[in-house]
Amino acid sequence: MRLSPVFAVLLWAAPLAAQRDRVRLEIAVNPATALQEGPSITAENLLADANTRELLRNGFATRIQYRLELWRKGGWFDDRSGFSEWEILVQQDPTSQAYSAVRRQGNRVIETFADVATVTSAEAQFARAFKAPLHPSRSGRYYYSLIIDVQTLTESDLDALQQWLHGPTAPGKGNPVTAVRSGVGRLFSRMLGGGKRHYEAQSAVFRVP
Repeated sequence: MRLSPVFAVLLWAAPLAAQRDRVRLEIAVNPATALQEGPSITAENLLADANTRELLRNGFATRIQYRLELWRKGGWFDDRSGFSEWEILVQQDPTSQAYSAVRRQGNRVIETFADVATVTSAEAQFARAFKAPLHPSRSGRYYYSLIIDVQTLTESDLDALQQWLHGPTAPGKGNPVTAVRSGVGRLFSRMLGGGKRHYEAQSAVFRVP
């Protein structure tokens, strides 16, 4: 059977939301180059939730955590061949009202995004296809599993993030994260339902010769 040159999987989530606000995840794999490069990951509308946007507008940062796993099809059980993790951090500057975002992997910033006026514009920058650094190293039948968690940062998270952004590995741009420290702020976060949102997607199985 002839394989299509590109496999992709789409996931629509966020029930009861309008079509345009639904979360859309895509894992695009090119079997012809699968031994040399990872899949293209696209994630849209991760910040479309009204509570998340309200929290961002009130000084709470949002962390979007990505975990991509590579699985090799086996006889009785599939074997995990590796994984890659990265995250996006989004924050509004309370003075300029501009939104900033960075992509980091471990303790290393791998991409910074321009400051923009709206959450939608900020997300449009990092929602573009990202080439994940994970691919097979030998022949076989494989698939990718993508897990994304979107979470409003807690007070302690914000303090740690502020220290990290001002440390030696901070990106070159100066846009400090403002931590929300008051009890009113913590109560406000809970009242708005600033919890974790979880999404998953899986690619089609592809063959590496």
